[in-house]
Amino acid sequence: MPTILLVDDEPEFRDVMATILARAGHKVLAAADGYEGVRVLSEHWVDLLITDVRMPGVDGLQLARQAKVMRPNIRIIYISGFETGLGPDAGPTYGPVLAKPIEPPDLLAKIGHALA
Repeated sequence: MPTILLVDDEPEFRDVMATILARAGHKVLAAADGYEGVRVLSEHWVDLLITDVRMPGVDGLQLARQAKVMRPNIRIIYISGFETGLGPDAGPTYGPVLAKPIEPPDLLAKIGHALA
């Protein structure tokens, strides 16, 4: 069973998404921000990181870069409720960016593709 780390600073969104992922058969770890995400990555094996792009402190792009240093083979999916502004200045991105609100079938399809 793949382990997914879901990092989002919106507690309600994070809880709903974690429930959807768990019901789909995934082991889900959740973190409220990038700092907590790094801690979870250091303590657990994670196959896929799903991270909000905009968060206070360590944002999703910074978290993804740190995750790739810690676990080079980790898969990453970004989520955002805002225009991401991802351009050449954003640095490397390692996966698709999904816009909030996310339809569960769309998210599960992206996860299936990322873990294939």
